[in-house]
Amino acid sequence: MKGTDVKKTLLFLIILLIIITAALYSGCAASGSVKNQDIIRIGDPTGDWGFPSPYGIYPRGPGYIRMSMIFDTLVWKNREGDIIPMLAESWSFDKNKNMFAFKLRDDVSWHDGNSFDAADVVFTFQYIKKHPWIWVDSEVIDSVEMTGTYSVNIYLSEKYAPFLNNIAGTLPILAEHIWEKVDDPINYTGKDAVIGTGPFKLKDYNNSEGTYLFEANKDYYLGRVNIENLAFIKVSEETALAMLENNEIDASSIPPDIVSDIENKFLIEQEPPTWVAKLLINHESNEILKNKEIRQALVQAINKSQIVQISQRGFAVEGSDGLIPPSNTEWYCGEAAKYDFDCSRSKSLIESLGWSMQEDGYYYKDGDIFYLELAVSSGDFERDAQIIKENLKNAGIKVDIITYESKTLDSMVENWNFDIAISGHGGLSGDPESLNRIILGNDFNSVRYFKNKHLINLLNEQIAEMDNAKRKEMLFEIQKIYADELPSITLYYPQWYWAHNDRVKIYYTEGGLATGIPVPINKTAFTDI
Repeated sequence: MKGTDVKKTLLFLIILLIIITAALYSGCAASGSVKNQDIIRIGDPTGDWGFPSPYGIYPRGPGYIRMSMIFDTLVWKNREGDIIPMLAESWSFDKNKNMFAFKLRDDVSWHDGNSFDAADVVFTFQYIKKHPWIWVDSEVIDSVEMTGTYSVNIYLSEKYAPFLNNIAGTLPILAEHIWEKVDDPINYTGKDAVIGTGPFKLKDYNNSEGTYLFEANKDYYLGRVNIENLAFIKVSEETALAMLENNEIDASSIPPDIVSDIENKFLIEQEPPTWVAKLLINHESNEILKNKEIRQALVQAINKSQIVQISQRGFAVEGSDGLIPPSNTEWYCGEAAKYDFDCSRSKSLIESLGWSMQEDGYYYKDGDIFYLELAVSSGDFERDAQIIKENLKNAGIKVDIITYESKTLDSMVENWNFDIAISGHGGLSGDPESLNRIILGNDFNSVRYFKNKHLINLLNEQIAEMDNAKRKEMLFEIQKIYADELPSITLYYPQWYWAHNDRVKIYYTEGGLATGIPVPINKTAFTDI
């Protein structure tokens, strides 16, 4: 072949490669649709959220969302927050028996080709009794019986108002033929650990890169999956805009202060302010912080408005000391937001407990300085921490900020190995059963506060109350008690934003997904449901 022919051939191949690459990125969907797309790429600043099996995911919202692409639940939520059928096509509640009867679909297959039936549902509920799953309280379940190949009855051990949302709509159903052989589900990462019934199959997971690649389940029982592949990739907020503009990603969270600059170029989704940033307080093993008056002194020494305006640049709502945000208008109690920023009042409380200020400007008692370490994850809440440190210094409390990797901090909090720490979580947009998990739960998102018996009783009573008016009265009282006891300090509810192009349809689900996850990626957006 002559040199000119070689050059022409190479030029042709290069042009062909450019055309193929352009087609891969541009797709051919109409605006607002994801139909006929080869791949949709979603950016995430953290990246890795664990192996996407029910027990392998990291127990925060983005991890659950990734797992939910593979595994389905009995019911689910649509965009409006309505409960819709999934593995169950219909259900009913027998008040006298305190029992939910589910009729299951008879056309569902697991990703490996095996048929799904009621035995898998019964097995799943029995399995989480033996191997507790962090997202669901199995103690609520008394028994589950198979009443037919495609029907089950689930009997509750107590009245439980949020059952459909927090259990039937949250618990992923497991394949009995796979999980019956698994005794250590947390560490099980075999290929069949990610065999579900959902709209996607796991094609690749790279924990070091923080990437997930899912491929469409072409036999999905709820309709055609409208994209061939769905990818989650690690993208910092600083580079997200450039990658969106270059069509390297199709959706990502973005810094709120650039929204006004790009809202004419991209579609913008604003999260309702229901994710909460909290100052966690070690009321369990720190002798100083066990005192309620000290915790009340802390909250009055912290200028929440300053944090919102300076650290969050105004893109947040000040936290209610009762925990539930004002955006949850049905359950929010305004009377619980009772503390104003008042450094003088804070000092008076501290002095009333025997502390005296010395020449260095700090309080001392029995020769010991009032000293706290403020733990924060690197890259998160560090500006908040600096303001809190300065606020507490002005109130006579010496604070040092210590930064940790986020998962290390979660572990420290779970083991009460800290003084005060800034952390946060979602879930406040869902059913107020979330208060039980956030106050009485046993993980790092919970304050684990058991010192007020009346509070505990009210929390347990409210989730059993089917009358909304009576339940509301209980929840108002719960918020007032929480604001008085202050096992943690609610700092603010951030206002977060996502940008996306017209190749992908994402949205925030009303009330959040599962137990209230405020992530704008609902798997139903990718199907013909």
